[in-house]
Amino acid sequence: MGFLDRIKGLFTGGQKDTGKKDDASGREGRKSEDRRRDGKGGAESGERRGRNRGRRRRPGGERRESGEREQKTGQDKSGGAQTQPPGEPRHRSRGRRRGKGGKGPEAGVQTGTGQDSAAKSEAGRKSREERPSNRRESGSSDRKAGSTRSRGRQRSRGRSGRSADLGGIAQRVEFPELLDVTAESEEFTHNEFRPLGLSDRLVLTLAANRFRTPTDIQREMIPQALKGRDILGQAKTGTGKTIAFLMPIFERVDPARPVVQALIVLPTRELCRQVTWEAQRFGRTLDTKVLSVYGGTSVGREVQALQEGPQIMAGTPGRLLDHIGSGNVDLSNLKVLVLDEADRMFDIGFRQDIIRIIKACPEGRQIMLLSATLDREVEELSERYMHDPVQIYVSKDEISVESIWQRFIPSDRNHKIYKLVDLLRRELPTQSIIFTNTKRMSDALALRLDKLGFKARCIHSDLSQNKRERIMDDFRTGRIEHLVATDVAARGLDITGISHVINYDVPANPEDYVHRVGRTGRMGAAGKAFTFVTPGEGKELTQIEKLINRMLEEYEMEPHQEDHSAVQQESGQPA
Repeated sequence: MGFLDRIKGLFTGGQKDTGKKDDASGREGRKSEDRRRDGKGGAESGERRGRNRGRRRRPGGERRESGEREQKTGQDKSGGAQTQPPGEPRHRSRGRRRGKGGKGPEAGVQTGTGQDSAAKSEAGRKSREERPSNRRESGSSDRKAGSTRSRGRQRSRGRSGRSADLGGIAQRVEFPELLDVTAESEEFTHNEFRPLGLSDRLVLTLAANRFRTPTDIQREMIPQALKGRDILGQAKTGTGKTIAFLMPIFERVDPARPVVQALIVLPTRELCRQVTWEAQRFGRTLDTKVLSVYGGTSVGREVQALQEGPQIMAGTPGRLLDHIGSGNVDLSNLKVLVLDEADRMFDIGFRQDIIRIIKACPEGRQIMLLSATLDREVEELSERYMHDPVQIYVSKDEISVESIWQRFIPSDRNHKIYKLVDLLRRELPTQSIIFTNTKRMSDALALRLDKLGFKARCIHSDLSQNKRERIMDDFRTGRIEHLVATDVAARGLDITGISHVINYDVPANPEDYVHRVGRTGRMGAAGKAFTFVTPGEGKELTQIEKLINRMLEEYEMEPHQEDHSAVQQESGQPA
């Protein structure tokens, strides 16, 4: 509609009825005509109105299309056709609307309909959310988009296969297929768990899950636990401590009673999820409900799950105390209390929390305290709160797993990154965990490796729980080959595909070396461990060698000069 037609409409459209509204519409029409003559056109004006009005929502939550509202407004004000092209919802940058070089339609202003613009904007938003990012990991970056992606994965995983709810956030994971085992099957009749005193029901469950031969800690611990004895147990990392305490728990738990009868306390969220997965793996055929509770998840969902009556509950000390203090969980029927990785819980300051949890449990409960290492502080706790515990030490003087091939690599700080890249290219690990001592170094190292073409991500305590679980799921499924981690991931990772563990930084505590290295060589499999040692870290290396009662040999390597240049070009300054 031209300028003269719009003026004519003002005089024929009923001035007395419309009043100031028509005056404003006329002024707007005159300004629009002036802008069109200047080359800017009505598209830009419609664009601005569309950005503001197009974002309003209908009562049902559906976004109103910018073109629909613009068309209605144009008809109300002028009584005729729309004078401005409909605008589009706001983009993040004006360059997306105008193109590279100009401001008018010739320079790339979008002049399509409001529905087309809204559809393009929505497609662009989804593309930005789904686009993978190589930027440095942080706890606060991309959380909104990350939550959307996480929920999408959870929904898709829930549609197929057997899955488990591992806590308040409803994380879905797949269980391995069960074998068809009967009382006449060879997997049952020749199963070596039968002499340990387990019922046929449990032996059949073990056989269906492909467990046939117990490990040393399982042979020693299961018969004593079935007698109801308190147990103080120590074994190498990765030798099956979880099965050693889960089988006696399933033997004592009554599935017909919807009350908490076993409580498992663990130091980290990752270990809590891993133990819960193992428990639900067996509980699916034993009609036993298992629930995990830990920080970073929905308390409301955990309370709702507690009302459904799980028989086994696993959790971290802080979240467990929250539910105990709020009266959400009743421990009066508790039969078994398990303190797994007790020394680690003491190291990170959970001593008083553990004591409060023990005091909240009824008298006569069975306590099983286990860890890869047991120090004097843990033994004092057992003497105070456990009744005549059975002490089980499996290979106490030989803590590190024999099947792990261990070497140290001397290097100064400025050349560690070069030697790391050279090591990864020489060894070609299937999957590796690279440990650092600080979260900042974990972020920086993962970013550098990613820029150099390695499929690497980092994980540490500053990341949100959803993001940590997404990264761990990607690592378990092989989408990530190198996991750069702080000691938050040293406990609870039970992934059989880890072929290499690399200590980019020497751990400050010698016991942490045992837990780091124990992530490879699981259940007797072969594995390799490398530790970078700078000139000032000879003392720490000696302490590690004393603890594992083994001298580490030097791994001789000379990084190639071309690797140096590549690292400098791709990742900036040396570490």
